[in-house]
Amino acid sequence: MVGILDYLHVIAEDANYETMITRQNNIDVLKVSVKGLGRSGGTALAEIFTLPCATSKGSATLLRFFTTFAADLDADKLDAEIAAYNEMNISLLCGSIGVHKALRQAYHKFDVILPTDENAAYRQATASFELVLNALQLNFDKAIVIADGHV
Repeated sequence: MVGILDYLHVIAEDANYETMITRQNNIDVLKVSVKGLGRSGGTALAEIFTLPCATSKGSATLLRFFTTFAADLDADKLDAEIAAYNEMNISLLCGSIGVHKALRQAYHKFDVILPTDENAAYRQATASFELVLNALQLNFDKAIVIADGHV
């Protein structure tokens, strides 16, 4: 969906987030530095992009939010951290938290299929962005405690 990333870019900048649109692997990616998370005022890097996908009704656009909130996890504690995040996932507002073992990074991921109607797609993208930000804000402190190896 052309323009969704530009639209979210403006929304993020209006909210005083640092933003940048880059191109990675032939995909446009909106990068948003989300600051002030949790009681600690932490930071996470959201990468937002669209992908074409097929549905039972034909082709559609998937909007993906992939937010890295912790890096350099202790390699010896990854399995325990994954188990703790899986427990958290049961009660998350949206999406799920996971660990990229090879990179030793913890992330939050949320996907939504956008409506084909352009106006509805912009509304859904906005609502999804707000939903992801709320989920990050509500769960950041606990997720960071786990990332720090306190599981």
